Amino acid sequence: MSGLEVSGGAGGVAVGLDTLEVAAGRLRDLSDELSDVAGDIAAVAAHPFFAVAGVLAPAASWGCERDLASAAGPWGAAGESLALRGLAEAVTACVLSYRAGEAAAERAVDEADQAVGTAVGAALAPLVLPVAGLTAAGWVVAKGVQRLDARWLRPHLRASLGLTRDVQAEAGPLADRLVYEQPWVLEHLVGGAEGLLTGLGEGQPLVGLGLAVAARRAGVPYPSASHEDAAATITALGGGLVLDESGFAVRTTATAVDPAAEGWRRPAGLADLVANDSPTSGGDQVRVTGLPTADGGYAWVVDIPGTQTFDVKPGAEPFDMTSNMALVAGGSTLTMAAVSSALADSKARVGRSAKGVNDPVLLSGHSQGGLTAARLAADPAFRRRHRGVSHVVTSGAPIGGVTMPKGVSVLSLEHRQDLVPMLDGERNPDSGEWVTVRRDLDDAAERRRSTAAHENLRYVETAALLDRQLADEPSLREWRAGALDFLGAPGGAGAPVVVDYDVERVPRE
Repeated sequence: MSGLEVSGGAGGVAVGLDTLEVAAGRLRDLSDELSDVAGDIAAVAAHPFFAVAGVLAPAASWGCERDLASAAGPWGAAGESLALRGLAEAVTACVLSYRAGEAAAERAVDEADQAVGTAVGAALAPLVLPVAGLTAAGWVVAKGVQRLDARWLRPHLRASLGLTRDVQAEAGPLADRLVYEQPWVLEHLVGGAEGLLTGLGEGQPLVGLGLAVAARRAGVPYPSASHEDAAATITALGGGLVLDESGFAVRTTATAVDPAAEGWRRPAGLADLVANDSPTSGGDQVRVTGLPTADGGYAWVVDIPGTQTFDVKPGAEPFDMTSNMALVAGGSTLTMAAVSSALADSKARVGRSAKGVNDPVLLSGHSQGGLTAARLAADPAFRRRHRGVSHVVTSGAPIGGVTMPKGVSVLSLEHRQDLVPMLDGERNPDSGEWVTVRRDLDDAAERRRSTAAHENLRYVETAALLDRQLADEPSLREWRAGALDFLGAPGGAGAPVVVDYDVERVPRE
């Protein structure tokens, strides 16, 4: 498929290696069976009957002994047994060598990323305290001007702020275009986040002390041992003033949607699971859709919205930077709790909330919504409450660092020029239950921006392209075959359930 790279799933390398390992095991079994056959033939050849036969009919007896020895010996069953055993060991050695080489290559890349990150951090460290001091001084001056009503300073302050805005206005689009043109730069910089924090601490001891205190507050080691640890440390630097929702609770407000009145239809393909104006999407709200199945149950599609605000100070809107950082750090969020409650409420509306009900559940989302979906599918508490979690569909989401449980089929759509899927510092694993589709965009000059590559509409285009070309790719065909409860023709006679949930943070009482 032009411009598309598919990894994982039924046609992935991991499945091929697993198949080879199964084949090697079968070859060993056949080798053992042939070895037993050789032993049985040798036992027949040693039977006392042949001693008696050798006296009565020596020529015939000798011929039988010769044929039995040939069948059991090096050119017979025993030889074939050894050959099959050798082939099995050779196949196993090839699989182990490939996996060892792949692991060594990944380690080498990671070590290089960390080394570069450490060097960059050490180089930037001397600037951290001066920049922080100037920022604080600027804030104090601005507040002082306001309090003193120093009108004569205001024009100069406005000019300084205007210059700052001009620099930001120029630098932002330039960085956006750079990431689009050279996405590998950001991928490796993010991959070296742990090294960056280590370098900052080594280059400026006071900064290192602050990072160590923040890491201790977050309950993670410093220097950071993983990308999640680094994200948790950065989050804890806010000191509870920013990127911290511990002082809040969550409230959900349900609005039932009448499918007939809304002109609703069942999702027909992948594009319907990705688009934010599709039958299963609630736009900026969580939407839970119950699709009747042939066995009298329901298949549930849960669509989770992406980031709605980039404010670092937590407020009423929970799909914000606070949730983003908590999710990247591997923590739980109020939005995760809200989604779990919303799904339970929708199930209860049609009597599907009893214990033992294992209705299949598909979690989907774009950007932060996709990361939330992946974290929920990986959360044991969520899976205990909703035992039928079977599918996750994400678009433009950084989920490579999430360890998915067995039995959950993942389909991830990523654009090579989109910066967001790179923010976890890891590529998605190649496994039989995880299909990743990476598309290399070829945009016109005015659209060559990484932020444009992240737009939901671009991912809808990619999903529609995959819907048209499913027959060409075994991994996608297999994924579609496993998702029939959620796509295509109605499976049951019951009425669909569609409920939108408005999610809001509220201060704890």
